[in-house]
Amino acid sequence: MNSSLNGTEDGGISIRERLQTESSGGVFANKDLVRSDTIIDEDRIVGRDEQLGRVVDNLKPVLHNEGIPDMLLSGPSGTGKSLIIHAVCKQIVELCESQGKTFGVLSINCEGPKTADRAVYRLVKCAADDLGVDTGVPQTGVSTDQKLERLYELMREYYDGVIFILDEIDMLEGPYQEAEYNSLIYQLSRARSLADFDGPISLTAITNYADFMKDLNSRAQSSYNPDDIFFDDYDATQLRSILMHRRDAFKPDSLADDVIPLVAAFGSQTHGDARKAIDLLRWAGELAERRGSNMVTEPDVREAQEKYTENRKLRHISGISTQKKLSIYAVAATAYYTKGNPEWIPAGPAFKAYQFIADALDADRYSRETFVNHVTEQSTYGVLDFERRGKGRGRGVHMYFSLSESPETIMSTIREDSRFTDLAKEDAPIRAVVREHMKRFHNDN
Repeated sequence: MNSSLNGTEDGGISIRERLQTESSGGVFANKDLVRSDTIIDEDRIVGRDEQLGRVVDNLKPVLHNEGIPDMLLSGPSGTGKSLIIHAVCKQIVELCESQGKTFGVLSINCEGPKTADRAVYRLVKCAADDLGVDTGVPQTGVSTDQKLERLYELMREYYDGVIFILDEIDMLEGPYQEAEYNSLIYQLSRARSLADFDGPISLTAITNYADFMKDLNSRAQSSYNPDDIFFDDYDATQLRSILMHRRDAFKPDSLADDVIPLVAAFGSQTHGDARKAIDLLRWAGELAERRGSNMVTEPDVREAQEKYTENRKLRHISGISTQKKLSIYAVAATAYYTKGNPEWIPAGPAFKAYQFIADALDADRYSRETFVNHVTEQSTYGVLDFERRGKGRGRGVHMYFSLSESPETIMSTIREDSRFTDLAKEDAPIRAVVREHMKRFHNDN
């Protein structure tokens, strides 16, 4: 057998021995408690009393078989939106079971399916998996209406009440000019009548975008009138409380007294995101273990924060949707190829670059309004700034963007996505498009 697996010729430790050997240092008692995706007990939910109370009040009527409102949970990432709705629904399900009723929680993340048709299939599959029955429809080859009818059939046969949870609803853009979340919201918000369903139904949409309702078309707005519950960033006190409620992830006396306050301070200053603060606390613990220590100290936190800050914005860019990457790439390319590399880039030429790049990749084109929304949304994550400037009386107001990272670095990061690799070959035509439209912009203004 290979010596690198079972031992080394010079007597060094083997891979198997490394895997089976206990660490000389250890700070964790239950590391899962400081993983941001771990579902936690309700007694660990802190700093969100107002939002929690509203969600509870909205869903409590289910227990009496009364109607429940639709909800829109909006606010930045990591502020407790998904955590609270799922924690409350978990209790509703258990209380309904104690009354001999079945409450269905049909929850999907809309980043994956991309289209309304796929989203409906995932809801069908979610219900079928929950009930232990066959989906009854294939993923492809049948219409969206047939999938919806199967969903309604399962609801009528098995559930006394249902809540649809559409997480990251703004990701459901689809291939067409009008975002597909409009049709899905329209259908599901009318599900009680369409499905001939007697029990209570709620549609809860979750988004980071505070102005989401403004983007809905008139049909969706007419049928979806949610209780809009906003989740703002956590402050240092709230983050400190959240982290203290997960302190038992660590062994007794393994956290220096200043660790949690420092993690909370970093979190409130940079993002207000509980998930990232929890991750930072875990990373600090992992750094302590790597150096064989039984104690997490302030230097561990500072090192973890430094490593996080170095790549935070680029990691975010790597994880956004294809259309958002296209939009940011167009802004970066406009900044990169414009003579003199100006700090502020006008939206008009950047939009023209976006259209050219979308065509080069055979991707869908979206409207200028959607392009601008995709770009300005990134200001929440520190990727760029934007402002509107008047060009003088009678000459209108123009939107400008300013990137916080070098355009070349942003372009390189996006090209790591296999769908964007070929853009490296479009260097000359993109440069020509950018310079032509920048020239026109300056001539017209």
